[in-house]
Amino acid sequence: MSGDFWYLDGERNQRGPVAQDEIVRLIGEGAIGRDTLIWTSGFNDWTPAGQIESFSACFGASAPPAPPSSGLSTGGWPKGPLIPSLPVWSLLGRCLLVAIGSLLIIPSPWTATSYYKWLAEHIALPDGTRLSFVGKPGDIWYVFIGIAVLAWAGEIRYVGLPAFLLSSALGVVLIKWFCANLRSADGRLQLSFEGGYWTYIGWNLLLVLSFITIIGWAWVLKLMMQWVCKNVRGAPGFEFTATGLALLWRSLAFVLLCVFVIPIPWALRWYASWYVSQISVTDPSASLPARSQPAP
Repeated sequence: MSGDFWYLDGERNQRGPVAQDEIVRLIGEGAIGRDTLIWTSGFNDWTPAGQIESFSACFGASAPPAPPSSGLSTGGWPKGPLIPSLPVWSLLGRCLLVAIGSLLIIPSPWTATSYYKWLAEHIALPDGTRLSFVGKPGDIWYVFIGIAVLAWAGEIRYVGLPAFLLSSALGVVLIKWFCANLRSADGRLQLSFEGGYWTYIGWNLLLVLSFITIIGWAWVLKLMMQWVCKNVRGAPGFEFTATGLALLWRSLAFVLLCVFVIPIPWALRWYASWYVSQISVTDPSASLPARSQPAP
């Protein structure tokens, strides 16, 4: 086996690409253990280093059994952040295709669905279980067409606000469709989005208005993402863990890097990977709001 490898450190952060001989060295130094998850091209999923033939001999014959994981939620789901593995040029190409599809309107259902499918396949749950997306372009083609048309219509005088409100409402349909079609390799993932239309529209309006404060939008976006994650129901639950300050400085750094054009592909991967890693798996009950007591 040859080529570059990626591994997850003790905090579940993705490291790599790393050459095979470097992996062997890290095993010798104790930085990579028998249970450290490793992935490379050709693997179907993240695999413990001790189960990979090229590295298993590096751990010796008598390794103590791994202690039981303490990161499992009540429902058997591993807690922790999602794990992105977004290739630089593929990410850039997919984003460009989505932008082109939206501009041309008609191709938007195909370019957007293809992007969601690609994105899901490059994100894993905290234990390395890969995700997939089974939605089809024809499922809600009218939503993609509508959002693309409304983006153009927003440039027309007096149409901007109605177009924005309607586009936000269609965004709820899009989120519901995405959650319902997201799958895990083991088939256990079953999600739905229960957020309300008017609440989501309100968050979008507040986000736009918050740009007046120059920096306030970062905290509004944080709260909005927390609301979205809390309204994703099923097993497991999710939460958005980024702080407003982290969103602010990383967004500003991303924009600054894009000004220089050349760093755009790497800046896009850096920002997108960080954003995905701020969505963490929690106990399913954490995403459910407290039930109100029945009126007497």
